[in-house]
Amino acid sequence: MTPDYIVDVSEDSFDHDVVQYSNQTPVVVDFWAPWCIPCRIQSPFLGQLAIDMEGAFRLARLNVDENPKLAERLKVRNVPAVKAFVDGRIVSEYSGVLSEPNLRSFIQHLLPTPGDLMLEKGKSLILFGQYQEAEKILREYLSQVPNHPGALLALAKALLIQGKGREAQILLTNFPASHEFNAATRLRPLAKAFVWLFQSSESADEPLMAAYQNGLRLAMKGNILAALDGFLDILRKDKHYHNDEVKEVYIALLEILGENHPEVRQYRSDLSNALF
Repeated sequence: MTPDYIVDVSEDSFDHDVVQYSNQTPVVVDFWAPWCIPCRIQSPFLGQLAIDMEGAFRLARLNVDENPKLAERLKVRNVPAVKAFVDGRIVSEYSGVLSEPNLRSFIQHLLPTPGDLMLEKGKSLILFGQYQEAEKILREYLSQVPNHPGALLALAKALLIQGKGREAQILLTNFPASHEFNAATRLRPLAKAFVWLFQSSESADEPLMAAYQNGLRLAMKGNILAALDGFLDILRKDKHYHNDEVKEVYIALLEILGENHPEVRQYRSDLSNALF
């Protein structure tokens, strides 16, 4: 009996059995054809690896002759071809046949490590409001995996939500090119604003300036929702206030909260209404 971590997939089942499944476990897709002699060498290797690793990854086998449209959509031009999916997207791929040691190495790079669990713990602690502990764990992780973009971004958020603008600004200014680079760019105005507030001698006699500075102080204490409410009031009066800095700081705070936060969609809508 074939274990459930080795499956044959088709155009109809691909989204569920590969793309969605890869959100919980890496999925390696073996594109093969009955007439392909190299496939007869590699496919058994993949199957045995899946069995040996007892479900650490799912092996999905796809016959390109029976599913030509899907093979074309995924740009499979030669077989055998192997594509690895993690979190719903292709993260690694190759064509041809790998030796068994190289194939094991290919699979091993897809699997989570104890360090990955440390990173996820650091991110989760931010969501739970345990910012100091999150910062500690993320720094420990970065001591083991220097310049990891995901960890650097999470650390920047942990620093900003504690009001540590100067350190966050240094980190974000030197952020490496990566998938997280755009998110880091969205955080920079907040770090800059925190540093400005710390150094500012600008008078807060003017009502909007007083409101802006008060909102920044709230954000530095981690009271993000109250800060967002204050910034919305400013933007309704002057949508370009302080050279668009209030708008950029508002967007940075939404980035810290993350798309899964229950209030973010409403605050994005409120921002759109205020600006347009």
